[in-house]
Amino acid sequence: MTILYITAFPPNQKTAGQDYSRRLLNDLVSCGHKVSLIYAEFPSHTAELSDKIKVLSTIRPSLKYCLSLPNFHPFFTRRFDKHILSLIKSIANEYDMLYFDFSQVHIYAKFIAHPNKVLMCHDVICQKFSRKNKVFLPWIKSCEKNLLCSASKIVTFSGKDCDVIKKNYELNSTAVNFYLKNGHFDYNAENISVKKNTFCFYGAWNRTENSECFEWFLEKVYPNLSPDFNFVVIGYGIDVKLKSKVSACKNIKIAGFVENPVAEIAKCQALVAPLHKGAGVKVKVIDALSSGTSVVGTDVTFEGIEDNSKNSLFLKINSAEQCIKILENWKETEKKQKQAAADEFFERYNTNHFVDLL
Repeated sequence: MTILYITAFPPNQKTAGQDYSRRLLNDLVSCGHKVSLIYAEFPSHTAELSDKIKVLSTIRPSLKYCLSLPNFHPFFTRRFDKHILSLIKSIANEYDMLYFDFSQVHIYAKFIAHPNKVLMCHDVICQKFSRKNKVFLPWIKSCEKNLLCSASKIVTFSGKDCDVIKKNYELNSTAVNFYLKNGHFDYNAENISVKKNTFCFYGAWNRTENSECFEWFLEKVYPNLSPDFNFVVIGYGIDVKLKSKVSACKNIKIAGFVENPVAEIAKCQALVAPLHKGAGVKVKVIDALSSGTSVVGTDVTFEGIEDNSKNSLFLKINSAEQCIKILENWKETEKKQKQAAADEFFERYNTNHFVDLL
């Protein structure tokens, strides 16, 4: 199959969404599909691509593009370059499928006639804005429905997101699973030991929903914990202000971007992720589960992941007091227990990828 893949960010390992795009592209070419790529640039990010993928062009996001489609919210139009649209239109018939990756490039699909247009929703945007800025929610919903109606197939990351799309837009969609970063996680092969009293945070820290939940922890939870704990902050993009707050905490270490975040999570007793904003499945939770690591989080943290009400690795909190209680009463988790949980999760989750639908 020949595929034209248009994505809103450079495929790389910087964030969970971009890493999914990178892995899907690699999976597509490894299965014998011929893939051409158009991607939008992002500051300080470069694309990490197989040499089998042909890059046709790049998009440079700009607010000036929003002026050409004033009826659409700028969230959907900052990457709408008419020259890119002309390029796609001129070559669309050469491809068996057009794949629009992230809602920020779905706008192109509206103006292109093709029998096989796939729109991937990394998040359902109306839900994202319902937790962020409700003033613009009616506008967002109108735009999102308009764009999703142009799809031949809509793809999401969970049955929950499929339900949200059905409820809000009366449209059907299909759920696929993420790729597990380390495949079948093996503690012995990775030469990992689990540390006592050590917990971690993980995310793209330039995203508001991540930085705000970490600040909440520092203000509401951390001052009430005993000094025996150690915390590791994993991930790209932590700003100077947040670094300054952390510098006053002797038992919090900033690891920053690491090549193998799952291995770093595996060394810890649990991932702490008290999210209050955001939408879609949280890949950090998938990463933790793939290593058999428990997660301390809110309803938002766990949404979209099947069987979360019964999963013993999910420790749900609704307040700072509950978070403090869980951590202060923690019973050490050993490597053997984590390996068994990782094995079970791999067997259950390592299926149903997008390439299986082709």
